[in-house]
Amino acid sequence: MRSRHIRLSAISLSALLAFSVAACGGEGSDGASGGSADKPFVVYFTGDYSGAISTNNASLDAGIKIAAEELNAAGGINGRKVVVETANDQNDPTKAVSLLQQRLSSGSKPDLVYPGGSSAVSLSLLPILSRQKILSIGGTVSTLLNDPKKFPYHFGVSSPGKDYAPALIRTAKEKGYKKIGMLYSNDATGQSSAEIYKAAVQGAGMEFVEARYEATALDMTSQLNQLRAQNPDALVLNGYGTAALYVMRSRAQIGWDIPAFCDQLASGFPYLKNLKTDQLKNVFVVVSSATLEDSERHPNLGAFIDDIKKSPAAGGIGNTGWGLYATGHDALAVVAYAAQQAKTNESDKVKATLENLPQPSGAPLWYAAGPAGQYVQFKYSPANHFPTTSEETFQYVPPGVYNGEGFYAPEKA
Repeated sequence: MRSRHIRLSAISLSALLAFSVAACGGEGSDGASGGSADKPFVVYFTGDYSGAISTNNASLDAGIKIAAEELNAAGGINGRKVVVETANDQNDPTKAVSLLQQRLSSGSKPDLVYPGGSSAVSLSLLPILSRQKILSIGGTVSTLLNDPKKFPYHFGVSSPGKDYAPALIRTAKEKGYKKIGMLYSNDATGQSSAEIYKAAVQGAGMEFVEARYEATALDMTSQLNQLRAQNPDALVLNGYGTAALYVMRSRAQIGWDIPAFCDQLASGFPYLKNLKTDQLKNVFVVVSSATLEDSERHPNLGAFIDDIKKSPAAGGIGNTGWGLYATGHDALAVVAYAAQQAKTNESDKVKATLENLPQPSGAPLWYAAGPAGQYVQFKYSPANHFPTTSEETFQYVPPGVYNGEGFYAPEKA
């Protein structure tokens, strides 16, 4: 029997969709793959199911599947049952491309693709998806992904990388910093982050110095010493997965404890579970205000968290918080809402609707938005396919842990 909370979530989602299944039948049954109402709406989710970021992937996967359950309980998307297909790309762009090409050669196209758990994977897949006119939406945040001319069918569900930088600039101005250093991974993801912070720092009238390390490096002491010799007032640290741990260990090894601000990627690592408190002196992570334990909350968030706890990936809530589950959930929810508004599942029409998306009245369908869209809003446009944020969306706080409900508790082990 479906849980009471899933029923409540489904009822809430159904009520907020602008058009009912009955009203959207007939012409609203066409899809990207030419499907009709008797064929499922296929969501193809590619991610790392066995590698270094498999825990994060499990949370995303669970969120998408919770959204699919909600939608199917409300009648599907324009009358079509939602089916989630998964592929294990192991966070390898080449493997992700190979798996997608195999999937496309097998017959009908998926209606929607969640293109990987890293920007590098997303960037490898989007040229194929664009040629095939397949809608995609994901949580990766490289600014290179927000290019509607190059990738017209791709949308972001997480705030773009540039939206995290203002939180650092506010702090830097308050502290009177004049020079900011940055250590980052020498790959597409790290370079994109460096470009964002460099532009923000220099735009605020401060000096920017940098050093980079290879993504496979286990020791970054040489690069940190290089930055140290330039006497910055603070650091921005970039690292994905275990690379973030190696960055922090190298910083502690050379005994350099000037203020260090983790970028959005490095902030996700569970430092307090892997490092001693003295190794994290003057370290700060950037988090979504919506996920802080004292935040104002989406009215339906409690039911969503209960659904997470009943999912096969329930154990991940203490590692990733509820926010990563919401990323997967919200990706599907926003596309479903646009398809209902468009009265069709056809990719060009859903794309056009997303670019002029009517905002739902009352609590939005997407949990990361917080109450009444306070933190994140999906106000896409033909020139911008990523969500918009406010000054309150992100905050820098000391490293902490996620509590049993998936909220972030700074400075608590």
